[in-house]
Amino acid sequence: MKFYSDSSVLNFCWEQVAVSFWQRYPNPFAKHVLSEDVISRKVIDQELYSKRLLRKTNKMTNWVKKFSGGESFTYIVEESIVDPIRKLITTYTRNIAMQHIVSVEEKVVYKQDPENKDMVVCERKAWISSPLRFGASGPVCSFVHKRFKKNSLKATEGFRHVLESMFSRNDQSPSMNIPGQMYMSKEMMTEGAKKATEYAMKIKPLIPKT
Repeated sequence: MKFYSDSSVLNFCWEQVAVSFWQRYPNPFAKHVLSEDVISRKVIDQELYSKRLLRKTNKMTNWVKKFSGGESFTYIVEESIVDPIRKLITTYTRNIAMQHIVSVEEKVVYKQDPENKDMVVCERKAWISSPLRFGASGPVCSFVHKRFKKNSLKATEGFRHVLESMFSRNDQSPSMNIPGQMYMSKEMMTEGAKKATEYAMKIKPLIPKT
């Protein structure tokens, strides 16, 4: 198993981050994210619980492809909790495709900087494991860990790009330059995406990791 952790600061207040959170895609730093679809959404005790399905490209080296059958797309389930009282956004994500090769579970927390209420701290953790045997799990986890680190940096830069596009430094309201959300109609969804959505609706919530 491989573990990844990092922390970054967003120079925007929590309310701006909470609004921009749902507008993260598309952005120039996340071209690998092809579509997003809301599976469920509900409010419990003033907290917003959401589950979404994300479809992403799946670039792999040739030696990894032999385990995956050359699948070019992967599906990610994102579960999020928005707590406006404590000013917290917590997300749990995991892959639901290719778990026979590797599993990636991620937890991200966006919280108001205790020393500066006009800034938000983003804390990211990830656990990468593989069920492969005969010495194959180590190289696979190392490869995914390296790629995850690279994509995490892009995710942070992409979020900053969206925030800067939506807000000016001295304006609490969204600007007119809001990135459009991706739209995936039923006609556009492939059979694989439909099956992934059905599967995502049935799986149990991801157990939070501390």
